[in-house]
Amino acid sequence: MRCLVTGATGFIGGVILRGLQAAGHEVVAYVREGSDSRALSDVERSVGDLADPNRLAVAAARCDVMVHAAGIADPTADRETLGWAHVAGTENAINAAKKAGCKRMLHISCADVTLYDGPRSFWNEDEAPIRPLGALAQTKLHAEELVRVSGNRDFRTIVLRPALVWGPGDPTHFPGWQAEAKNGGVRLVGGGKKLLATTYTANLVEAVLRAIEADVPTGSVYYIVDTELSVARDFFTELCNTLGWSSPRKGGPHWWAMALCRARLSPLHPTQVIRRGQTSAFDMTKAKKELGYEPVVTREQGMAELGAWARQMRGTS
Repeated sequence: MRCLVTGATGFIGGVILRGLQAAGHEVVAYVREGSDSRALSDVERSVGDLADPNRLAVAAARCDVMVHAAGIADPTADRETLGWAHVAGTENAINAAKKAGCKRMLHISCADVTLYDGPRSFWNEDEAPIRPLGALAQTKLHAEELVRVSGNRDFRTIVLRPALVWGPGDPTHFPGWQAEAKNGGVRLVGGGKKLLATTYTANLVEAVLRAIEADVPTGSVYYIVDTELSVARDFFTELCNTLGWSSPRKGGPHWWAMALCRARLSPLHPTQVIRRGQTSAFDMTKAKKELGYEPVVTREQGMAELGAWARQMRGTS
């Protein structure tokens, strides 16, 4: 298949593009003008941005699938910026894919479209709070809804919801975690005793490979997570040990961490406090049944790959 990937210079988009390429698919990277796309020198590139649906349609010409992975992961970004990137950008991507004659659009969303200050214990795709917390979650959910209702018999849409995506080369979470580690340790909210859902990069790629060919109803949504469930304390302890960082440090109870955030006395954002201090565990039964998804990398294997990458980076710095 010929696949156009938006957000190809980003962490998740780049991982997906390389995964598609490794699986034998023809790939086209849609990159913003001025972005650093040197890592994609061996890939066909089309320059443009999500604000220009005409350029996007030209890039999608002759493509079977558009994988829409562009987005903003920073919960501190302002609502207007998030709205332009997630809502307007996704609407433009949908229109461009249709205009170009793509047969399928795969939208990379996130599990935090259901974020709220409470537990999400083994939630399936039908469970959701009345209103997700924060502009990031709300705009991502709005984008999802646009994708879900835009499909038809000739244009199938699918939404994937990974949890906390981790793996080598992560520029989204790792810099912040590393800064915390250097400043006393990654903070554990409430002792880090709550379940934390994660998605290793290779497992997300496996779900993408399944989804671009699966015969499923248009508008389908799937949680994509790792097999292993662990509490936040265990995940972050293993992560810090793997990367040679200091051990995580105990934090106060969840309510206290949130109070500090609201008083702007904490370096953490409320979204980060909830991720670390409230249970997140998602049911991937639907993805297994309908997509044939099975995680291909275990937590132990992922940590080994992460450690090898970290050692390589230290050796080249």
